Amino acid sequence: MKLIIIEDDEWSQLILKNLLKTYFPDIQIVGVAKNIKEAITLINDVVPDLVLADIQLGNETIFKLLQELENTFDLNFIITTSHKNFALEAISHEVIDYVLKPITVENLTIAINKVKRKIKSTSQQSGTIYSEKSENRMLGIASMDRIEVVNVDAIVYIQADGRYTHFHLLDGSKKTASKNLGEYEKLLPLEDFVRVHHSYIVNMTYVKSIQKTDGYFLELFKSEEAIPIAKRKQETVVKYLKLKS
Repeated sequence: MKLIIIEDDEWSQLILKNLLKTYFPDIQIVGVAKNIKEAITLINDVVPDLVLADIQLGNETIFKLLQELENTFDLNFIITTSHKNFALEAISHEVIDYVLKPITVENLTIAINKVKRKIKSTSQQSGTIYSEKSENRMLGIASMDRIEVVNVDAIVYIQADGRYTHFHLLDGSKKTASKNLGEYEKLLPLEDFVRVHHSYIVNMTYVKSIQKTDGYFLELFKSEEAIPIAKRKQETVVKYLKLKS
């Protein structure tokens, strides 16, 4: 995926670059622009898949660029800003997401995953199961005394523990549900989550590599735990990741 950054603050540029290089190795930063004029030239040159853009660029706003590109390019924009009051205008321009500064890896991950799903969805035939399931990205985690709602993009992996289920999240926290793993397997979007073992369901977005020493294990970007892959699931996982065993 090709990405450009539109940001006039050098410190914010550096933060975005570091986050992208660390957590999104599949994304290639192909250019940076500091103003609308530079952005138009860059977009025409590289035609990116994704644009990360601040709203306020000197005396101009990114909405000027969005208006100019409206009938030329169908680009995926993620807006980054310190200002909450531009949200409605951003929505009117159909941006993918609106991320408030200071930017966290959790919020950036959720936004970028939305773009990935949109790109993937447009390559599918309309009316498939994939496109239908992609609409619901929230999941209720039911414990004994409450139901907590989380965005599924924030789930790194899920672990069975008897009749309980542990959800390991992007921010390092863990939530425990009083339902078994099989109940949640039915609710999770199939395009992202794979049951790799009878005790584990993994968000494949966060898979870094497959270890093949003394069995197959998944190494994840946001966890130090090596997730075992059941023998009967090895071929499925390898095909999913488009790797050669």
